[in-house]
Amino acid sequence: MADPSSTPPTPPDVEHAPLVRALEAVTSGVMVVDATAPLLPITYVNGAFERLFGRTREELVGQDPALLAGEAAAVEDRRALTHALRDGATYAATITLRRSDGSDFRAAMRMSPVHDAAGTLTEWIAVVDDVTERVDALDQLALAEARYRGLVEHVPAVAYVAEWDVHSTLTYISPQIEELLGWPPEAFLADQDLWYRCIHPEDIERVREQERVAFEAGAWADMEFRMLRRDGSERWVRDKEAVIRDADGTPRFSQGVLVDVTPTRATESELQDERHRAQRYLDIAGAIIVILDASAKITLLNRAGTELLGYDEGELIGRDWYDAVVPERLRETGRAAYAAEVHGDQDDAVNESTVVTKDGEERTIAWRDTVVRDADGAVTAVMSSGVDLTERRAAEEQIAYLAYHDPLTGLPNRALLQEHLDLALARARRQSQAVGLLYLDLDGFKLVNDSLGHPAGDELLCHVTLRLSERRRGMDLLARQGGDEFLLLLADMPRADAEAHARRVAEDLLRALAEPFSISGAEFHIGASIGISLYPRDAPDADSLLRHADAAMYAAKSAGRNGVTVYSGDPHESLERLSMTSRLRKALDREELLLHWQPIVDPRDGALRKLEALVRWQDPFRGLVMPDDFIAFAEETGFVDRVGDWVVRSVRDQVLAWERAGYRPPRVTVNVSPRQLRRPDFGQRLLGLLTPDDVAGRFTVEITESAAMVDPRRTDPILTELVAAGIEVAIDDFGAGYSSLSRLRTMPVQVLKIDKTFLETVPDNPEATAIVTAILELARALGMDAVAEGVENEAQRAFLVERGCPLAQGFLLGRPVPAQEIEPLLARVGTPHAS
Repeated sequence: MADPSSTPPTPPDVEHAPLVRALEAVTSGVMVVDATAPLLPITYVNGAFERLFGRTREELVGQDPALLAGEAAAVEDRRALTHALRDGATYAATITLRRSDGSDFRAAMRMSPVHDAAGTLTEWIAVVDDVTERVDALDQLALAEARYRGLVEHVPAVAYVAEWDVHSTLTYISPQIEELLGWPPEAFLADQDLWYRCIHPEDIERVREQERVAFEAGAWADMEFRMLRRDGSERWVRDKEAVIRDADGTPRFSQGVLVDVTPTRATESELQDERHRAQRYLDIAGAIIVILDASAKITLLNRAGTELLGYDEGELIGRDWYDAVVPERLRETGRAAYAAEVHGDQDDAVNESTVVTKDGEERTIAWRDTVVRDADGAVTAVMSSGVDLTERRAAEEQIAYLAYHDPLTGLPNRALLQEHLDLALARARRQSQAVGLLYLDLDGFKLVNDSLGHPAGDELLCHVTLRLSERRRGMDLLARQGGDEFLLLLADMPRADAEAHARRVAEDLLRALAEPFSISGAEFHIGASIGISLYPRDAPDADSLLRHADAAMYAAKSAGRNGVTVYSGDPHESLERLSMTSRLRKALDREELLLHWQPIVDPRDGALRKLEALVRWQDPFRGLVMPDDFIAFAEETGFVDRVGDWVVRSVRDQVLAWERAGYRPPRVTVNVSPRQLRRPDFGQRLLGLLTPDDVAGRFTVEITESAAMVDPRRTDPILTELVAAGIEVAIDDFGAGYSSLSRLRTMPVQVLKIDKTFLETVPDNPEATAIVTAILELARALGMDAVAEGVENEAQRAFLVERGCPLAQGFLLGRPVPAQEIEPLLARVGTPHAS
């Protein structure tokens, strides 16, 4: 207690009210002590101080401040505080203080002396903050660090830390290094080269190279090598090093573990057999796993297997595999194959088989079997891992069907007809018979399409297919050529009666179409123009037969439509063909050809990914002519080479012009005709137009499916040469022709463009939806990009997004337009050169 005879100094709240108000606002506890009184009584505390100690100002003023510490403070802390008060020196420390309820807390205290004008010590001012949580956290950190160090230094491995520099400068190495190599940790820290001197001379170059590669890649290292002990003996070690990065991902240092693997190396040969058996288990993990005993009883079936087969877990254990899950028709052959596997010499086998689920559904499974034998070589079990191929096989079958059939009518397509035509001609040559080909083109079909739309046109084509199919012989093949064109193959005809028979068939087809068709509540009369070509009279081979039947069909149209014309063999071209030849030559000379550009975009957000260049003909007489009206003629007459060269040069020049204007055009695609691709110098010719300006890496060439498949020995080297130069190769109108899946897998192709006819009825038509989905899955499986053509409505776009189609084009996403109209899109999105 303070001496009652002494008069304490005036409290600061009397003379300095503004200062007091400021002190009351601070969060730190503030205490003022009278330094002139013997017992140093408290003269003032602020509100924070009261709250900190749980005492009121009235309780504290006049008291000895020592009571706030009492026995809670350590002896050293009290002694240091006493010396500071005696010497009049500033005191700062973290000490333990006690609240009024007897609880202790850790406090950061700073006591500062206050002197009057004469230099006499008059007061002490103490600032106190509760730092219990911070101190506890630091204590926990120190404890954790001590535990970690203790753990590291007691595990049977050497731990180390190194700077992230080219020398891997060691900053810490645990004491176990002395037991491993015979040198204490300090030796390695003092002499950084000692580490590398301890590495076996035959391993040092490999170790340094792996460290260099890991350092340059910013990656961890994991390697085994030999080290030399101080006594010269060798030890095999495994060095596994991890990179420690900061918040930005920048490497800061590395830490690693060095483990003595000498005993492991010594026993590896003894464990080789066990490793092989364990590896077999690992190889089949992640799939359907079934283990059968030697008699084909099920001893294990994992969850994937039970879910596939539809049984509860454990329900099949102990049952015979073939009785339980193999279709009855396949059980006998399945048992025989299993017995041969069990009694054979081979321990591994791959096969496919059919299983039947609890619900009766059959699934196709690809199995990998491993025979397990005991120490005496006797078979104890057969382990099998299986992958369900059912959906994949269905997709492959659908694609195979698609390769040979028209998706709208279900009729054979041109590819299947070509195969049957080749076979029919081979038989006819052997048996001296005739083959007829009827080329049928509908008259008036455009009126239905223009009046009622494409769905009505499709419906009409299906009705026409039914009528034509009813009139053909069972041995004749009716195919859809495309659009409103059909082909009918007449095989095995006597040569003497071939023309008469073909005419009768053609007339019968016209009669089948004579009755009106009812489409969307309206009746239409549809006729047809039919051209006939006969082997061997009119053509010696399949190509000539097709070409002459086509010519005869056009002759039938010129003669007034809805009639039949047999190929006449006239060697002279018509005036119209001569006129077209002259006009097309002049179009090239007068620069009447021009390019339109259609965006290829990400269907999710419409982001521009590519541009397709499409050629147009600005004919002074007919106006803007679409490529369908002249490219086929150019292909037939050989003008397509000149047209193709013009297109490539024009696309190249436009890309360079865009770049000079500050745009960054994406990859551009151009179409290549089958005739161009057949030229042996096509690759060199194309690269000669592109490589001088270094734009080959921004080009994609689109080739037709049939052209890609017809002659791989000729086309593959050309395509490989283009890909090597950076040009991307795409198969256009995929699905409209014929593709061999094995051929497609080996082709140097990066893009599949899905024929637009498949998208017309998506997503309403389940078959069309399945076909498009199958093609998308095929493209993903082959590592190719898929482009969906013909996107014309939002439902189609949403379907493609749902199926994960990466690229799409169509009128909904962007119509073909001249270059100046595409430039605002280039300026807005700033696309890169490649997709």
